[in-house]
Amino acid sequence: MGKRGAKPKFTDVYCPNKDCKLYGISGKGNVIGNGTYQIKNKRVRKYICRECGRVFNDRTDTFFDNIRKDESTVIFALKMILKGMSIQSIADVLEVQPATVSRWLLRATKQCEKVNEDLMKDLNISKVEMDELWVIVEKSCAKNRK
Repeated sequence: MGKRGAKPKFTDVYCPNKDCKLYGISGKGNVIGNGTYQIKNKRVRKYICRECGRVFNDRTDTFFDNIRKDESTVIFALKMILKGMSIQSIADVLEVQPATVSRWLLRATKQCEKVNEDLMKDLNISKVEMDELWVIVEKSCAKNRK
């Protein structure tokens, strides 16, 4: 039977809390595992910093933070938006609510620089296409306000 208590330390993970004195420093033994949660076809590991007590996971401070849908689905939705599909059509294809797709789009526009850094290599799009994404969002926001 396994031992109770703290699980093995993670040497390649650092605390994302900017107020923690070990912020951004990995390998100090302050980060321990705190279980996992399941999203479609993937497990996301949770952690605790022993120094400051902050609970975080693999997706903390990334574009996918607090999104339970798998990353490939969100990336696929963004690709479809860039190709000019409507939010309703994307929602029908992915079998999600249109409001969900709108939230992903709004998050992508708010975090445009993060999207460029995190996803640019996976989406294979240029900055010009990312600017087009902004135009699409502006149009959809204008429609929703009316």
